[in-house]
Amino acid sequence: MSTLNQFLSDLWKNGQVEVAHELKAFSSEELNETQLVLQKSYEADQIHLPGTAPTFAAEPALWAAQYLYRAIQFILLRHLDEKNMQVYMLPWPGQLNAEAVYAADLSLRHLPALFSFAKGLSPTDPLLLELKKTASTWPFSGLGIAEAAPDAEAVLLSHPALAIAYTDRIIAKRLKVKAQQDHIRPLIAAALGDHAHTLWPNGTPNTSLTPPSTP
Repeated sequence: MSTLNQFLSDLWKNGQVEVAHELKAFSSEELNETQLVLQKSYEADQIHLPGTAPTFAAEPALWAAQYLYRAIQFILLRHLDEKNMQVYMLPWPGQLNAEAVYAADLSLRHLPALFSFAKGLSPTDPLLLELKKTASTWPFSGLGIAEAAPDAEAVLLSHPALAIAYTDRIIAKRLKVKAQQDHIRPLIAAALGDHAHTLWPNGTPNTSLTPPSTP
């Protein structure tokens, strides 16, 4: 199995991964194989998404897998500098739509764990700043790392299934400040319903997340 394929396999199975000790471009064959692996992962994952999932988008899925792999390399291989990062950790160049958001999330959903691992770096470290920027651009995956870019968040909230899943993630992470934002409060209130004290114990958002009653 190729390096990138093995990386994804280990990531999805136990979260313990290995990366190469040097920067090297992935071969076309390796990328083609990885695309097939990502599509199979999508097919298994989309079953668990509430509602109808966005269709599979190969290019953003493949971009995100490589981005995560490179990010781990830059965390571990501290001799690599910012110039290398600008070559190997390029942002997604395509359109940011629901399909891209969900496809990229197959890999980028591990971004919070990676960011937590990287917290030992200096707050001004270029890699940490890059991860925050990526989390802001991909809020469905980077939730809790940085405030979502409004346009990016609007994209995922416009898709019914992603909006529900995003709300569930906010609840699961107990992000109370996020939950109290005006455009998020109704989603949280609807998701919690009459089970707020069960689903959000020890400081249930309660009335602060309940839409005001109509006079």
